[in-house]
Amino acid sequence: MAVGSFPGTDPREPVRIMAGETPLLPCVPELPGRGAGADMVGRALALLADIAPEFAGQTSTVGWRFAGRLTDGSSRDMARANSWLREDLDVSEEGYGDAEAVKFAVAGPWTLAASVELMNGHRVLRDPGAIRDLVAAYTESVVELVGRLRRRFPNAGVILQIDEPDLPAVLAGGVPTISGLDSYRSVSVEVARSGLSAAVAAAHGMDATVVLHCCARPAPIGLLRATGADALSLDLVGGAASGGVQDEEELGMLLESDCGLMAGVVAPQFPGAGSRVAGAGVESETLDVVGIVRRLLALLDRLGIALPTVLPRLAVSHPCGLAGVSPDAARAAVRALAEVAATIQREVL
Repeated sequence: MAVGSFPGTDPREPVRIMAGETPLLPCVPELPGRGAGADMVGRALALLADIAPEFAGQTSTVGWRFAGRLTDGSSRDMARANSWLREDLDVSEEGYGDAEAVKFAVAGPWTLAASVELMNGHRVLRDPGAIRDLVAAYTESVVELVGRLRRRFPNAGVILQIDEPDLPAVLAGGVPTISGLDSYRSVSVEVARSGLSAAVAAAHGMDATVVLHCCARPAPIGLLRATGADALSLDLVGGAASGGVQDEEELGMLLESDCGLMAGVVAPQFPGAGSRVAGAGVESETLDVVGIVRRLLALLDRLGIALPTVLPRLAVSHPCGLAGVSPDAARAAVRALAEVAATIQREVL
């Protein structure tokens, strides 16, 4: 399944690709190339603003800042974000008419806390009270969002993907302050888990499936699994030379549990960068599907897990979004998902 973000500014192209290449699990596209408000943080703030106007966002010199309570509950930035969201949903509703399930990706509460400033210029992480308010509003917004998706796609299952790329930095105390000379205090594993668990439970209460996505290597797999999420989406492409590897003991425990895995194994080729694993990058239409499958099977073999036993809970994906690649590379990466998935199925037959 695709993670969600795509290059370009027109949602019709990614919807056309998703409807044609992965018809069983399409996603509502995210197109950050359109500008502020189309990015994952801006989109999440727009959803929050519908619930609590004090969480309406406005752009600042360094990113996003809470705008404070607005008399009409909106701002120019939020109006633009909501307009793009409605367009994405309109196009998706038209393109995915008979889909069995539709996935929607949204930034998680800890990535928002690490990314968004308070009115005083500090990140939300600085203020425990602001964190509590944000988590509470986020949980409420999940209910509203899933309900909105159900109205749009009444015959499809709703899959909510919560993106937490900044969670490891939040846990490690690695989010820098305004000056850049210090970092905000780390958030405990228990507090982080509690915030995510509340969002997961809210989505489950609306009968939605929840995927937690973290593209860090290593990701806090144990924490993410403890939230009650239905599946984790993790980067399995990188190696020690490219920024870290996943904890294979934690991966093994994940695969032996009831929690599913979206294995990020199809990595596109970003402009000016070499492939992170030989043969794993996508350049135009070139892709080593057999090599990708072979590496995934080798990982399962090291973990002592037979493919047939885990296949019902295993899906392949991109490690992260496709917004930074060319349109050709994005199309090739989506097609590759279908090829890799089909090859894995044949391995079991």
